Amino acid sequence: MIISTGTASGKSLAYLTPAVASCLDGGTILYLTPTKALAADQLRGLRELRITQLRAACFDGDTPFEERTWVRQHANYVLTNPDMLHRSILPRHAQWSSFFRRLRMVVVDECHGYRGVFGSHVAQILRRLRRVCARYGSRPTFLLASATASEPGAFGMRLTGLEMDEVTVDASPKGSTTIALWEPPLTELRGEGGAPVRRTATAEAADLLADLVLADVRTLAFVRSRRGAETVALTARAKLADVAFSLSTRHLRPSTPRHPTTAGTTPPETPPTLTHQPGSAEPASTTQPTPPETAPALNHQPGSAEPASTTQPAPPETTPALNHQPGTAEPTSTTQPTPPETTPALSLRPDTAEPTSTTQPAPPEPDPARDRQSGTAEPVGPATPEPARTTSGPSTADPASSTSEHHGMATQPTSESSLTWALPDAPTQPDWTDLPNKIAAYRAGYLAEDRRLLEKALRSGTIMGLATTNALELGVDVSGLDAVLIAGWPGTRASLWQQAGRAGRDGQDALAVLIARDDPLDTYLVHHPQALFGQPVEAIVLDPDNPYVLGPHLCAAAAEIPLTDDDLPIFGTTTSTVLDDLVSQGLLRRRPAGWFWTKRERATDLADIRGGGGAPIQVVESSTGRLLGSVDEPSAHTTVHTGAVYIHQGETFLVELLDLEAGVALVSSATPDFTTFARDITDISILATQRSHPLGPGTLHFGEVEVTRQVVSYLKRRLQSGEMLGDEPLDLPPRTLRTRAVWWTLPASAVAPLAEAGIDLGGAAHAAEHASIGLLPLFATCDRWDIGGVSTELHADTGLLTVFVYDGHEGGAGFAERGYARATDWLTATREAITSCECERGCPSCIQSPKCGNGNEPLDKRGAVRLLNTLLSSQ
Repeated sequence: MIISTGTASGKSLAYLTPAVASCLDGGTILYLTPTKALAADQLRGLRELRITQLRAACFDGDTPFEERTWVRQHANYVLTNPDMLHRSILPRHAQWSSFFRRLRMVVVDECHGYRGVFGSHVAQILRRLRRVCARYGSRPTFLLASATASEPGAFGMRLTGLEMDEVTVDASPKGSTTIALWEPPLTELRGEGGAPVRRTATAEAADLLADLVLADVRTLAFVRSRRGAETVALTARAKLADVAFSLSTRHLRPSTPRHPTTAGTTPPETPPTLTHQPGSAEPASTTQPTPPETAPALNHQPGSAEPASTTQPAPPETTPALNHQPGTAEPTSTTQPTPPETTPALSLRPDTAEPTSTTQPAPPEPDPARDRQSGTAEPVGPATPEPARTTSGPSTADPASSTSEHHGMATQPTSESSLTWALPDAPTQPDWTDLPNKIAAYRAGYLAEDRRLLEKALRSGTIMGLATTNALELGVDVSGLDAVLIAGWPGTRASLWQQAGRAGRDGQDALAVLIARDDPLDTYLVHHPQALFGQPVEAIVLDPDNPYVLGPHLCAAAAEIPLTDDDLPIFGTTTSTVLDDLVSQGLLRRRPAGWFWTKRERATDLADIRGGGGAPIQVVESSTGRLLGSVDEPSAHTTVHTGAVYIHQGETFLVELLDLEAGVALVSSATPDFTTFARDITDISILATQRSHPLGPGTLHFGEVEVTRQVVSYLKRRLQSGEMLGDEPLDLPPRTLRTRAVWWTLPASAVAPLAEAGIDLGGAAHAAEHASIGLLPLFATCDRWDIGGVSTELHADTGLLTVFVYDGHEGGAGFAERGYARATDWLTATREAITSCECERGCPSCIQSPKCGNGNEPLDKRGAVRLLNTLLSSQ
């Protein structure tokens, strides 16, 4: 059975009740989760039940070895993850025989996380689990849970290989969630080819996180990378340190905090008085509501006759989306279907006045103590007073006005004289020095005890802001969480709703802000909110029959229990063919009793289920010999190459040397004001065409390809602004990948008119390739870093203008195949993303790629549109 209802809808209770009953009846339960954080959260909830007969325990990489024997012999509710099931539990199934004989239920929580290559591996691990259970005479019920699974029954059957009943009716009560789409402003900087540069999403997230914590709003900030999470936390802490220093030296404190941070201070009965702001027709009202939970709305917006109202009605469950267009005085109201648990978006542009609406719930205002300015994030380092930041981007306000543009909203600066400060009632001044400690980072790689302490501190309110990777996305219950910041499109609608669903789990109203990065997909989404709201979540793509996935798991299964003909249907229809290949490679031996693993090595080492591959590269501090961590060999080319910036638990390092033969990357402590991005070049050859069909005057293909990639250089960009500082060459060996791709060709008769019109065909194809890579994640459950592309005016294998988009995983991951199935919609959205971008010649928001090994040359924006128009002419 699969339960697919909204976040905080009670799915845990639905499986917990029969699971605990089974334990009390002498059975055992196996609980699987993609992350350790969710397992720890579930274990905490189980222990709070205080049921003596319920012996729940985690069994993962954080479990001390001395405790593992007790778990195997005595626990009846084991919480683990697919990695431990693959590497430890199934290979040592004889040590778990008592547990497996009594196994009644397998709970697969947050199952939508099992997608792509990882999901394909997990599907085969679950088949191995079913086979081991059958060996011990048990047939457990598989119960899957997800808040964001598309076609849950079909997905559950593909994941487990079993028929699935589905439960999709959600009658749980919940508050409303306001979703804000936030586009950072343009800066005065110029990137490659003179392209305009927007302020980075991480800098925006750091500003917002600091402001929300100052307003006493408990907030999670989701950041795409470990390094980004560390950077956001450190930058936000530095900003809070600035505020703490300013407050402590002035002996002032902001009035009306929701929860005073220092005992003994008495908040005033009224909020600070707001005075008349430059450019407004009337002064802001000095009459404010008295409840401490309500922060005052700060300022009048440029271009409007009246200041924004400081009072808002209680937010309704659904409100019409406001998609404010440039150059208009009022936002255009459009009624959008609302996805579960959310109210529609507020799409904001930096060149327009902020839309005001009496039906839109106001997000929590920053504390007036925060003298908010609108520039770039501060570099990580010692706290210094924040400089005033100048206007960026076009403005509709009077040039004489002192207004500034900030974060896609037009705002008035808050001057010190415009606020009434409350002097303390007692001689003792508040201690603001602890303010920066209210923000921390959370990511994989921390010690287990450190992660547990951070989770506890966030739940208790000791920490009010946490910058995290998606490690806290899945199911973790943080009561009282008010807001979520999402720095960059998380890859799928499913992840967006999962991350937004972390807030408001107590039933209160909540805020979620999607901060757009400067890339084609993020820019497309903030300008096309209809692509988010009222749309179903994406189909979950996984391919258990991928021979590069199936083969290693057949070896692991044979090492656990020799394979027989009766086992073959469990693993799929291609099992016989793959077994023959494994025998010919000498990995398995065929005997009358079945297929046997005969190697001395561990069969489970053949499958890297997280999709990295290759021997690990150890990251070592050169001055002390301290081991900081490890990365897989393919990732090492892009993350720990010579000259790369590497961040570990808040410490910043520069990579001195990457030695692939020795398997080590030597790093030294440093405080650079830049970050690095690896760039590679790619060549591709067609091995087999599996499917084709006409597409306009051209042809669309899907098949097997061989890709040769080589990292050739890395970009250095200034940390706080994104300014490009240089492109440094690298000398790394090429790597070969056999995978699957979708590609389209145009005949000479179709491209000749374009060439006659002066279109740079190579630049047009290159630009279309970049944009299509950026938009494919909208139609397949992938990230743009999961896929790659190649374009050429004349490809050796086709003899035609050709654009390829391929899966970045050995054997393929199903993403390119999804692109083939949705080609018309995908390429139409690609064309719209290019045409709707306001730049003249191309920028990171439309056709430039941060990982282009050719330095984003040549690119022809106008030609890409003409090329796509030609391809889609008959669609």
